[in-house]
Amino acid sequence: MKSFVVSLLALAVPAAAFAITPGTSASVTLALTASIQSGGFKVTDPNTNEVTYEEVKYTSKENANGDIISETTEHKSVITAVRYGNAQLLADMNSQGLLDGTVTGWSIVNIAIASDDESGDDSATGPALYAVKKDQAPVAVEITLGEVAWAEASTSKYTIDYVTDKETFIASGSDKGVVSLGLADFFVQGVVTGTSKYVSGSLGKGQDAVSYETYLDGALKVAAFSGTYSLIYVAEGSLSLAPAKVVDLEALGFAPPY
Repeated sequence: MKSFVVSLLALAVPAAAFAITPGTSASVTLALTASIQSGGFKVTDPNTNEVTYEEVKYTSKENANGDIISETTEHKSVITAVRYGNAQLLADMNSQGLLDGTVTGWSIVNIAIASDDESGDDSATGPALYAVKKDQAPVAVEITLGEVAWAEASTSKYTIDYVTDKETFIASGSDKGVVSLGLADFFVQGVVTGTSKYVSGSLGKGQDAVSYETYLDGALKVAAFSGTYSLIYVAEGSLSLAPAKVVDLEALGFAPPY
């Protein structure tokens, strides 16, 4: 998945400062769940009414003289589901002062630079996930998403017509790989699948138009992440990217990659 593994090496700046930089953007939907073990006994402090949950409860019985005649120790734990998705990620970023004081209007996207990649050189790392909002500078998402293993079925055809002096290149493929994800206290791994095709065109009009050639991903999905939360709890979930579309990165607030 060519654009999935090409990072955006650019700084976020006001869009009006530059012209056109073709790239690709894909909406990201994250859905992680942690299964956390917690106490199953509800305990209310008689003085503060504060409620806590404990795994162990001690009880005893006394006779008429106040002597303890029996003691019982009980243990009870429950599994609590903690969900972490786009809303929680944006809320965390906002609490860190990275956004504009609200999560309204923000979305998570995967961004890649559109560039001629006929050579098949995928040495760059990625993906580059950003929180974006109209009239706001994009904010990088602190996430570790690495490629563990990869397999690709692909075809390509390159033709030079010496009569018309025209070059054509077409390519497409389907991919399957293992990716690892680190985000917040989640450390999970799963299989990602999807397709890609090579496209070309131009953005803008007239003499200001900028041509592009790039691999464009179809929908990508990790259907079943699994791993750990806070190192000791069970974590699972999914990650999906909508089909990528060609966009003007500078219109989204990204600087050109100098």
